[in-house]
Amino acid sequence: MVSCPASNAKLASGIAPLKEALAGNVNLALGTDGAASNNALDMFREMYLGCVLQKLRHMDAAAIPAASMLRAATVGSANAMGLTDCDTLTVGKQADLIMIDLHAANLQPTHHIPESLVLSGNRSNVLLTMCAGKILYENEQYHIGADPAEILRDCESRIARLTQ
Repeated sequence: MVSCPASNAKLASGIAPLKEALAGNVNLALGTDGAASNNALDMFREMYLGCVLQKLRHMDAAAIPAASMLRAATVGSANAMGLTDCDTLTVGKQADLIMIDLHAANLQPTHHIPESLVLSGNRSNVLLTMCAGKILYENEQYHIGADPAEILRDCESRIARLTQ
């Protein structure tokens, strides 16, 4: 089951039964549902909303553990896409990971890291992104083989042509 909490909230589509899915041992994944119905493409926001909306749905502050949302965003999402070679950090699998600044003020105190990440984390806490062992983002610099500003200019130009 793939849940897109921000898109569902924006479109007033309802609150998915994530607690029930987990209780039924359903593989739970989180998605952003694309820019057209989400606007942010932010997995931290999806984890937060997935977690707090379950609390609201069940009127229970302990409805779903933050660790379950973190797992849904990582392992569950990889498995939902059939990416079993990058669902865990294991020898022989793809090295897909992010490095988080756990010293950031918004993640303090770090008594329970999954709760800090899901309920307080945001994309500005990401220091590094690695896919298949290649660093794509590190310390606010992109290493993607193209100039990010040029990519944005190209997108804006194409959108302008499409909307004329």
